[in-house]
Amino acid sequence: MYRHILVPLDGSALAEQVLPHVRALAANEGTTRITLLRAVPPIFTSSVDYSGMLAATAAEELETLEGEARSYLERIAAQFRSEGYTVNIEISAMPAAEAILDYAESQHADLIAIATHGRSGISRWVFGSVTQKVVQAAPVPVLVIRPKE
Repeated sequence: MYRHILVPLDGSALAEQVLPHVRALAANEGTTRITLLRAVPPIFTSSVDYSGMLAATAAEELETLEGEARSYLERIAAQFRSEGYTVNIEISAMPAAEAILDYAESQHADLIAIATHGRSGISRWVFGSVTQKVVQAAPVPVLVIRPKE
């Protein structure tokens, strides 16, 4: 039923707590493909000096962040690959919720498995909730895991 599972990760240990659930679900559902997704939001510069130094620095920083995200996802992908799964890695420059929803629809994911940080009150209002946005707009079922802190 869930042949392609999309697993958004933000690099935190809390987000990684979804992985054992993905592993168990994949084993029972005949999953053939797992996609690990990391959103690396674009770096905006408020101004650019005449030499273009600020823009160059932002581009270098973005390249560094994307490289770190790729290394992080490759490490996790290796674990799933050793168990026989086909694993794709995706790095997106879109905001997290938008990246997740776009990928799920365009690549025909059957399930999104995501951990929630469980923010509430002011923290949720300030930071928003990626999970909430995904659940409300997802084109496929969403498995939400509330990690143990």
